Amino acid sequence: MDQQKWSLIKDLFNHAQTLPKEQQRGYVTEHSNGDSEIIANVLEMLGVDDQKQSPPNLTNIVAATASDLLLDEQVLRVGDLVEHFEVVGPIGEGGMGSVFLAKRKENDFEQFVAIKVIHRKHITSQNVRRFRRERQILASLNHKNIASFIGGGETQQGQPYIILEYVKGLTITQYCQQNNLNIELRIELFKQVLAAVIYAHQNLIVHRDIKPSNVLVNAQGEVKLLDFGIAKLIQDTSENSNTSGDFTQEFARVLTPANASPEQVLGSNITTRSDVYGLGALLMHLLTDEPVFDSTDSSKSSIESMILDSLPVRPSVKCMACDDENIRSRAKALKGDLDTIVMKALQKEPERRYSSTEHLLEDIIRHQQNYPISAKPDSVTYRVSKFIQRNTLSTLFVSLFVVSLLSASIIIMQQSKVIQQERDSAVQQAFVAKETARFMTNIFDAASPNVHAGESISVKSVLDQAATDLANLQNDPFIKAQLSITLAKVYNQLGEYQQSSGLIEQAEGYVSESTRTSVFSGDISLKYLLGNEKGSLLLNTGQYKEALQLFSALSADLARDQFQGLSSDNFDLYYIWIEHGLGSAYSYNGLEEKALVHYQNSLTRSEQVIAMGKVHVDELTKDLASRYFGLGHSLRHTGDFAASSEVLLRGIEIEKSLNRPPSLDLAHGLNQLASTLTKLDEFDKAEVYALEGLQIRRDILEYGHIEIIASTGMLSNIYAKQKQFSKSIEMRKDMLDMVEQALGIEHPFYATVMNALGKLHILVSDYDSAQSYLVSSHQKFIRLFPEGHKHIADVLTTLGDLALHQAQNDEALMTLSKALKMLAEKAPDISHLMAKTNALYGIALYRDNQGEKALEYETKALTILKNLYGEEGNEYQGLYQRIQAAKL
Repeated sequence: MDQQKWSLIKDLFNHAQTLPKEQQRGYVTEHSNGDSEIIANVLEMLGVDDQKQSPPNLTNIVAATASDLLLDEQVLRVGDLVEHFEVVGPIGEGGMGSVFLAKRKENDFEQFVAIKVIHRKHITSQNVRRFRRERQILASLNHKNIASFIGGGETQQGQPYIILEYVKGLTITQYCQQNNLNIELRIELFKQVLAAVIYAHQNLIVHRDIKPSNVLVNAQGEVKLLDFGIAKLIQDTSENSNTSGDFTQEFARVLTPANASPEQVLGSNITTRSDVYGLGALLMHLLTDEPVFDSTDSSKSSIESMILDSLPVRPSVKCMACDDENIRSRAKALKGDLDTIVMKALQKEPERRYSSTEHLLEDIIRHQQNYPISAKPDSVTYRVSKFIQRNTLSTLFVSLFVVSLLSASIIIMQQSKVIQQERDSAVQQAFVAKETARFMTNIFDAASPNVHAGESISVKSVLDQAATDLANLQNDPFIKAQLSITLAKVYNQLGEYQQSSGLIEQAEGYVSESTRTSVFSGDISLKYLLGNEKGSLLLNTGQYKEALQLFSALSADLARDQFQGLSSDNFDLYYIWIEHGLGSAYSYNGLEEKALVHYQNSLTRSEQVIAMGKVHVDELTKDLASRYFGLGHSLRHTGDFAASSEVLLRGIEIEKSLNRPPSLDLAHGLNQLASTLTKLDEFDKAEVYALEGLQIRRDILEYGHIEIIASTGMLSNIYAKQKQFSKSIEMRKDMLDMVEQALGIEHPFYATVMNALGKLHILVSDYDSAQSYLVSSHQKFIRLFPEGHKHIADVLTTLGDLALHQAQNDEALMTLSKALKMLAEKAPDISHLMAKTNALYGIALYRDNQGEKALEYETKALTILKNLYGEEGNEYQGLYQRIQAAKL
């Protein structure tokens, strides 16, 4: 199950559980995109049966029972012979087969074995291949801690079987509990499990299902690892290697959810680090007598949710919270190394776990020998504490004396460091402010009318002079970096992207130099100042994927730097910037549901900081409206038009309350509100707001700026909705010229405008012009986004629409099928585009006399449109009428 599908399951569950029981099934079915797996999972989480139960029918009951009896008729019986072994009786039952105890028939010596047999009703090609795969794996393993393979084949009735060493014992957790083992003995048992898994990995086998029931301990205290039924060959060179997909599906069915790693739940690539997670879960259970997550009475879906979203509790904390006094007493011994070892093994990201089972074993041995473990930073106090633990009692007093001196020194040093940091910070801020003021004073002096004999000086000329002077400035690289970022920001806002990019590169060089030489090298604020501005520039220049990668990396860095000396005030500020940047980046990449989350995070934190009156209140207050505008944008794209309108109006109100001249932020909000009102069919209101926003942008910016282009596009949309097609087309052509001049023909906006022109020419039945624009748009998007993008799906949908208008139904089916596939891969969120593409594909199917299949797409499209616009909306009615016409 992929992350996108899991997110939809959670959203559906959260909403459905608020509804009356009788409405839940209908809601889930209607909003699940027709995905049966999603429906089944959500209904299971809600406790609603997936199938409506019909009244019991005696004939059906008798027939089903008779069928089961016939299928199970050939299960082994007491006295049956399998090779040289006589069946003694059943010892285990699974979902697909049974395990029997058998004894060697010859009397020269006694040997008991376990025989696994598949039930006849489960003999499928996939299950047989899996069974043979298990035999192959077991036959290749020979280790004292792995149950031995003895033989295998098929019974006379055709049932595959495996003969294994019979292990008489308890599961490892039962053994520890019944024998009341202390922590040290439990770890020794765990090391035997590790030895078995390390051996399997060395033989290129990943077990994939490490859990207590698969680890037995015999009376001699010897561990035996069982059940390689879903194990994976790391390098599969068998003749069946091309069936890996089948095995993946079968694996997903037999996997024990409570013990699975996150990547196993998601169906991602399985490596030896997946076993590291399983081992971490087993060690947690051994140390605490509890599993990682409490799966009691939990559904499969809720367990998966815990594995993916919930952070495990440290072993020491688990023990501390236990009612059993014996378990509580372990907490002190677990705190520290063992907590760290277990939590590292249980990291959700595989790359953050131990790189191998050998490294996990090394850390356990180092812990036992009182050496520093690799999973913990080697601080001075940590190393000293380990040194004391390794020394005998005869040296303890000397060690304690040294530690006492060291502790006192550390306290004094820490206090001095705090004082020094506070003093340095004050000096730094004063010095930077002074140097910045001096630099800007020189710049504005150079722009004085006295110097230029009254000649009018443009903002850009002042900036150009500043950039030149900055390059020649002899000053600390820290200050030069900050000034470069500031100038880059202004160039970016003016649409001078080449100059902004040059200053960003220049700032990166100064930051690198500052780290090596500056007296202010400890200040990490530069990273976020620079990163935020660089991310904004990447978005403006159409590098959407790179912007998302940058903001994601900054978010990860911020989570780490929060504990590395970054002040809480600065953390709040950078968090707000980065969350807003992530919202924009996800939106430009067509992932609006994710964008909505990050925009909301940015706004919520802004309001919290302002309400608390913290350090950055003034700065955040000035930018608060833009946080509302981001959220309003995402609410529109996710279909909540009423909420979008409300949020955007609130942002405009906040912006106007600042009593400053009309700003670009205000223009942005007005344009966003116009777009939302257009979705609500309020075209006259939308036109008023769009014209106001365009005028503000024209007063501040030069012709061709990206924001003027956006306002022009908004007005063009409104005029198209009002059926003023000629006016709309002329505005789009004007936009095409502006984009070419300001951004170049390889910017995504250029292809977007061509797609819009193609749509408009379809509406006026100029199909030749539409074809020309659309083909060019498609080719450009393919070059810009070779891995796929929502924009490509959009233009494919328009090409499919054109083919329908030209009665080229086969071409329409092919093109719209590609569009649907692209949407499923790159923009699976519920959207107007999703509805339109499904509707057009349904129309093509009706025309192809595939009415039953067409109905599926029609239903999906109209459901989305109804939820977005209501049945009376123009968008719904337009596509509904086209679908009905196709049925005639």
